[in-house]
Amino acid sequence: LLSSALETLHSDLDTATTLRGEEKEDNAKTLKQAKEGLEAVTEAVKILKVFYKQAAKAKVLLQASPVDEDTAGAGFSGAYKGKQEKSTGIIGMLEVIASDFERTIRTTEAAEKKAQEEFVEFDRVSKADISGKDTKKTLDGEDLVTTQNTLAQKLEDLESNQKLLDSALLRLEDLKPTCIDLTMPYEERVAKREEEIAALKRALCILDTEGVETSCS
Repeated sequence: LLSSALETLHSDLDTATTLRGEEKEDNAKTLKQAKEGLEAVTEAVKILKVFYKQAAKAKVLLQASPVDEDTAGAGFSGAYKGKQEKSTGIIGMLEVIASDFERTIRTTEAAEKKAQEEFVEFDRVSKADISGKDTKKTLDGEDLVTTQNTLAQKLEDLESNQKLLDSALLRLEDLKPTCIDLTMPYEERVAKREEEIAALKRALCILDTEGVETSCS
């Protein structure tokens, strides 16, 4: 279960990282195009404003010449001032386009900032979660190995204690005839009895795994 959760976390983080990279690249292209467009339109508006301003201030310079007498001239009288009545519409249209570029830049920059902040937070939380689960998985593995080793040691100790108990019980069986042999001298019977008691104590201490018997300490 823990391994499956880690696999999912890694997969989600990899996917989010890839998508964030693609989104960042798209936003960078959009900003580049919008800024270039805004610069071009702004320059065009500036040029047109200068042109129409200068044309409006133009002065008529009329000089008599033989050409003027023989031709109809340029087809208009006075200096050419441009189509002033249309200039407002053209410049206004370009300014609307410039405003659209500016709005695109603002919204794209705001979207990029928000997306980056959300990704940084997701990345931080995901990596912290992955680190925690990796640590738990490692500790669980170590605990399992420790438990297995402890169990093996306990089984080995049990087997050893069982052998000691069997030996003590066999010794008791050997001592029984001497305990009831009345022909044996008193001192020898006392010695055999003490030996039997000592054997019983050793057997008791072997069985006392909890350390209850004070005589075993």
